[in-house]
Amino acid sequence: MLSVLVADHEPEVAELARRYLQRAGMRVLVAGSPAETVRALADAAADLFVIDLTMPGLEVRTVRQVLAPMAPVVFLLRRGTARPQGLNSPPAVRQWLTRPFSPRALVSAVAGLMHTESGQRRLAGRGGAASGRREIVVDGQDVSLTRTEYALVAALAAQPGRVLSRQRLLAALETERGKRPSPRAVDVYIAQLRAKLGTGAIRTVHGVGYVLDRGPDRAPGSQGPPEEQ
Repeated sequence: MLSVLVADHEPEVAELARRYLQRAGMRVLVAGSPAETVRALADAAADLFVIDLTMPGLEVRTVRQVLAPMAPVVFLLRRGTARPQGLNSPPAVRQWLTRPFSPRALVSAVAGLMHTESGQRRLAGRGGAASGRREIVVDGQDVSLTRTEYALVAALAAQPGRVLSRQRLLAALETERGKRPSPRAVDVYIAQLRAKLGTGAIRTVHGVGYVLDRGPDRAPGSQGPPEEQ
């Protein structure tokens, strides 16, 4: 099922868009703030994006930085506003709508992106999975992770019981994403992982870094090698 992220600062508009897109057979995620929007774009949290460029606090330059090349996207603008230049997505996988817009026009724009040759290649390349997400098993339960979250878990699980510094985890994210996030980003993603894996899964060693105490396919309480000092 195609996943669509709707980033809009007006809850009523986002809810209307969600309903119409769901009726068209899509799985819909909603982001209502600049921080949520940027995080979703950076994580490639959906197959296709609907981005409200009128959202207060959402800077176009930030969207340029985090939007993946060839990401199918519908941009929302105010009537009479010039279209920003230099956005990563090329015209073949880009649509524009002016606010206020008809929900049917939005569904039509999304469907148009799905049926362009470039859009089909983009979506097919994701293997049909929502946002390039990864599935892991924790205590017998399937847990869905974003690409970035999975990269962190993979780095920690590769050395279970050892403390990995923020710098080492940043290097793992840089390898996965092709760019180095800020050191603070590691703390944010670790918090997201704890919410999904359980608060006891990843332990903070103050002044050193993080250690995976209980991860995928590993029994709680099992012992790993000594911690790295």
